[in-house]
Amino acid sequence: MYGKVTLAIALVLISAIDLSAQNRDIKINIYSGGFSQVTETRDVDLKKGLSAYELYDIAEKIDPGSISIGGDGLEIRNLDYRYDFVSAERLLYKFIGKEIQFQKGDSLVKGILLRYDDKYLFLAAQGWPGPVSIYERDELKHIDLPTLPEGLVSRPMINVVASSDKSGTRPITLSYLTEGLGWNAEYRLAYGGKDEAKFSGWVKLDNQSGISFPDASVILVAGQLDREKSSGGSSTKSEEGVAQEAGKSPLEPLLDYHRYELPFKSSLGEKETRQAALFQATSIKVDHYYKYQWSETKSDVKSLVSFKNEPKSGLGFPLPPGRISIYDRSTDAFLGSGTFDGAAAGEKAELFMGTAFDVKAERKRTDHKKIGRNKNSDTFEIKIRNHKVDEIRIVVSEELYGYWDIIEKSDDFAKKDFQTIEFDVRVPAGAEKAITYTVEYGY
Repeated sequence: MYGKVTLAIALVLISAIDLSAQNRDIKINIYSGGFSQVTETRDVDLKKGLSAYELYDIAEKIDPGSISIGGDGLEIRNLDYRYDFVSAERLLYKFIGKEIQFQKGDSLVKGILLRYDDKYLFLAAQGWPGPVSIYERDELKHIDLPTLPEGLVSRPMINVVASSDKSGTRPITLSYLTEGLGWNAEYRLAYGGKDEAKFSGWVKLDNQSGISFPDASVILVAGQLDREKSSGGSSTKSEEGVAQEAGKSPLEPLLDYHRYELPFKSSLGEKETRQAALFQATSIKVDHYYKYQWSETKSDVKSLVSFKNEPKSGLGFPLPPGRISIYDRSTDAFLGSGTFDGAAAGEKAELFMGTAFDVKAERKRTDHKKIGRNKNSDTFEIKIRNHKVDEIRIVVSEELYGYWDIIEKSDDFAKKDFQTIEFDVRVPAGAEKAITYTVEYGY
């Protein structure tokens, strides 16, 4: 106990030095899980020996357990994050049981604050216990408090007690995790017909962290990280980490995650949403076709485009999940939008453009037989009517159950998994195509 008292006295005697953020070199890893790692280098004026420093210009939603500060010849003795910000509610809370005064109309009212809520102040006259008066907060012009209570700060601050081997200006590195910074991928596909399209990617950056970041190097990390809840001051906690170095390629593996460094530095203003280029528009080869799956859409037919994420398509790097909008390239008409699940390098991506208007499907069971104690036989017919002026390709997906065997079929099929088969057929312009098959089920 004696040691703690002595340390408290020593800290009081050390004058605090304001290390406001100047000449900041900022790097931000923004994770898709809604949190970020901020690492910045600041040129600061240090004093030789033991001193107390105040660090400002940090995020409000910081995880205190993740704070790391270092520099050559600098020994950190103590870190104290101050996040109890000044607000009307916090000030009133600090003055419960104390005297306040406020103006109501032309009258000045004094008394001891007993309690408050969103609508009322409960005030006692001097000499409490005694009469209690209730005042509506909306009727009060202003409330006067005699002083700013200890412990409240007007902006986020880190108190640092550190020992420096010499005086002078030198860089220190500050690193921490924070919530309030997020990103989402936005894609645009301009479909040119047949097998050609223009594909581009953007990223939407959202800063709700409570601070602006000027000229920051931004790295986007795709993938979900498991994070432990924080013990206080913020809602999240992670072990102290070192900022990852920015890579040369668009997306790099980071353990089981991928990251993308924006090609230019970005200034992220507080409470600002902005867009930055993920990759420029590139020509890709696409495959346009239709898909019908009775278990999903009943009679509706989906219009789809797909492409392979490979270098010869102008891509070949992991594409993070996001939202995609599809347009007609010749008219710039909007064709649809939806969720893009992302695509690893070398994988196929399938995009839903909408429900086909002039391609219709009809499915029915034309025969059913019980051919054994635990065995049935069903015959199905799927009719595809193409009202377009061009031939179409359509994939018909059928879900089966139990132990099954196709004993008759009008067209070849591919077995996708243990209960799904797909017929990949062509339907001429203005024509109808019937697909039939008979399946025997066993249990």
